[in-house]
Amino acid sequence: GFSYFPLVLVFFLPLASPLKFLCYSPRFAASHVNYLGKLADSLIDAGHEVVILSQILDSRLKSGGSDRARVIEIPQDEIGQEYERATGEDTRAAWYSGETWQALDSWASGFDHWVAQCNTTINYPGLLQQLRDEKFDAAFGESLNWCIGGLFHLVGIKKFALTESIAYKDGMFALTQVPTASAYVPSIMGGSFGDEMTFFQRAFNVFNTFMYARYNFGSAPKHQKMFDSNHPGFPDVVELMAENSLIFLNSDPLVDFPRPSAARIIDIGGIYASNGHDELNKEWSAILDLRTKTVFMSFGTFARAFAMPEEYKNTIRETAKAFLDVTFIWKYEKPEHNVTQGIPNLIETTWAPQHDLLNDPRLSVFVTHCGAGSTTEANYAGVPLLVVPVTFDQIRNAFAVKRNGLGINLDKSDLGRPVVFQNALREVLENQKYKNQAMATAAILNDKPFTAREIFVRNMEFLAKHGPLRQLDHYGRHLNIFQYYLIDIIAVIVITLATIVSLFIIIIVKLMSCAKGLFKVKTKKE
Repeated sequence: GFSYFPLVLVFFLPLASPLKFLCYSPRFAASHVNYLGKLADSLIDAGHEVVILSQILDSRLKSGGSDRARVIEIPQDEIGQEYERATGEDTRAAWYSGETWQALDSWASGFDHWVAQCNTTINYPGLLQQLRDEKFDAAFGESLNWCIGGLFHLVGIKKFALTESIAYKDGMFALTQVPTASAYVPSIMGGSFGDEMTFFQRAFNVFNTFMYARYNFGSAPKHQKMFDSNHPGFPDVVELMAENSLIFLNSDPLVDFPRPSAARIIDIGGIYASNGHDELNKEWSAILDLRTKTVFMSFGTFARAFAMPEEYKNTIRETAKAFLDVTFIWKYEKPEHNVTQGIPNLIETTWAPQHDLLNDPRLSVFVTHCGAGSTTEANYAGVPLLVVPVTFDQIRNAFAVKRNGLGINLDKSDLGRPVVFQNALREVLENQKYKNQAMATAAILNDKPFTAREIFVRNMEFLAKHGPLRQLDHYGRHLNIFQYYLIDIIAVIVITLATIVSLFIIIIVKLMSCAKGLFKVKTKKE
């Protein structure tokens, strides 16, 4: 008779050999922790086991990013408490800072916190042996600092991937093996323009790339010193990080700026939207039913709304009063401020089901800081955008929105100009071209042959089974700048041509001199 056993066997085949992954996720910023949690959940959904190593730098973050993964917490030390106090000030400074490189310089003061917490982690009683005993098949984490490579080395993990929560790592050739194309690719930190740049914009783009690389590599010597003090003769931390096999970027080529890439670089920008969405509950649904149009405003988890200048808050309040036929939902973290008092169409909330809100057809416009996660969710949901980037990669993301015709890009200082902000909002609300373009883009993104979750899971499985993938390394990373960009060859060609031209000129001058002498002799004889 017919046996169902083979069908059952095939159905459970993916679960027959579950793999075990280590996720390195410092608990320092909600968006980064949540992003890595999404990646962990993707692997768990595929039947694998994930252990999250969570160093607590900010105790205000109560979750390790996933309630389904096993979380190993490393307690916050005294230096970490200083970091927490400093970031409380940073959220306000982000609204007042000028260029992004200035904010990076300010943030670089936190290097000592990262190094100290890394030191606490590698010396935490029994941790390294516990991680070795887990016998992980592979690991992943964000290259926020140089602890990750050293930690994986101490645990004996050679198969690992870097999972970046941003779209691009310019100036990081040592890790990515991808050259920086500053002539037409905006820097991830401070891309204050699109891909069409003037001479001075290209020069400033090169400067931003240099400052970002300086920031990233700035803490390497401090991490090296810390590892050396614990393990004399410790390998170079930059080289350890460069031994990654794959790099996953929070980018989608269909909406990001085109850029050079390499086989190890894999885009998984839709990972936020790959899990689907839920219907809004009755409370939230009732809010969207209040008026025919609804605007949702959220400025993320780093530069929080309560910390913005008062004049910016007044602009939002005055805008709500000017659009009484529109419901405004404002994610605001301090209800005791009573910022919405006396404005019936301005609804304040400390938390919102953002993903579900964006996927509700009754939402008209999303006013956002243009963080990578929020922007991606909106792109997949087909929601028109009014973007007000505050700092870091948000500025570059905003110009990508403008490039794709998905909304209007404002400077954060425009929040201090009510008329400018209101005119921009009116344009996005009333001009159907933004909604049409957003829906067309969403249709393309959602119809891609493979989801970001599938791409991430399959590549991590491949790495766990067949890594480390040294086949993807190219020799270019060992060349110096003169060799890589063929400056030595160009110099030889230029010098050779210059020599030939110089000799030619000398010969011509000599011949002319001889001819002139002969002409004089001949003239005298006559």
